[in-house]
Amino acid sequence: MTAITFPDALKNGDKIAICAFSSGVDSHFHPRLDCVLSGLTHRGYQVVEGECLRQQSSPAKQRADELMAFLVDDSIAAIMPPWGGELAMEVLSYLDFNAIKQARPKWLVGFSDVSTLACVLTARCGWATLHCTNLMQLHPNELDTHCLQVFKTLELAPGSEFMQTPAPYYQADVINYAHTPDALFTLTQPSQWRCLNVKDNREVELSGRLFGGCLDTLGLLLASPFLALDEFKKHFAPHGLVLYLENAELNANALSRFLIALKLSGILSDINGLIIGRNGASSSSEQHSEYYQALQRSLGECLFPVIIDSDIGHVAPNLCLVNGATVKVLATLESAKVLDAQIITSLS
Repeated sequence: MTAITFPDALKNGDKIAICAFSSGVDSHFHPRLDCVLSGLTHRGYQVVEGECLRQQSSPAKQRADELMAFLVDDSIAAIMPPWGGELAMEVLSYLDFNAIKQARPKWLVGFSDVSTLACVLTARCGWATLHCTNLMQLHPNELDTHCLQVFKTLELAPGSEFMQTPAPYYQADVINYAHTPDALFTLTQPSQWRCLNVKDNREVELSGRLFGGCLDTLGLLLASPFLALDEFKKHFAPHGLVLYLENAELNANALSRFLIALKLSGILSDINGLIIGRNGASSSSEQHSEYYQALQRSLGECLFPVIIDSDIGHVAPNLCLVNGATVKVLATLESAKVLDAQIITSLS
């Protein structure tokens, strides 16, 4: 089995590159951006801004060249995009993965379209990457434990282990950082993880090599040479994967198509478990109902546990999920509800 490479623990004085390889930040959001960057500086990190950062869009080649420069720069310890975006896929064909493999591994941090590149780095280069709260959400005054776990995770040495539990509440409203640049999370809605295909009372365990991200883009890449998930499983995860996915914008029918395509391609044939985040696309009760029907139709007969409504993706807060790490999820179920759970992650 080939070993996953885990970046070094971040320490005081390390450089973090702020790189907008998907979508930049226009002037309306600069006060929020300045605030979160000040927070990184206050934590003792050196902030290195990319030239594409403070404009809403830049040509794909320019974004790719900037990203490539940061990826092969051994003085950079981590890369933190401000947020996701739409077309990170555009940069993939411009990247030199052989050169990246020779460079010092560095953390890539975030969710949404960030996971497009994060998963490719893990699959193609064997680098661990961090799916978690995006930079623009990391206000220096934020107290949410899942947000703070981002920095705790980045400061862990390879071989370390950490444990997380589900959030008791989630964020119901979308925050407009242009209007309220100092906004913090207000987690008010009770959270309830559930198991889609286990209805009785029991203990379930999911363990394996962790991998996943945003279904909207990964669903288009999982069978491509950029991910080649079968090859990744063969070399890095012979004992199986724990796959996690989250939906940003797919409607119920599109969601079904993506999930059925994963089954038809064999992606789901030998995974040990699947964890799905809260749905970011639904806004009405009818849409929520259609979403759950789509999950049941596509995944209800899976033999491995399928946990849904977890703390992953576009509905805050976010767990810190390390692509390439080994993970064990222990959950107690009662009539499909997850009464309690532990997510134990080992950077090994």
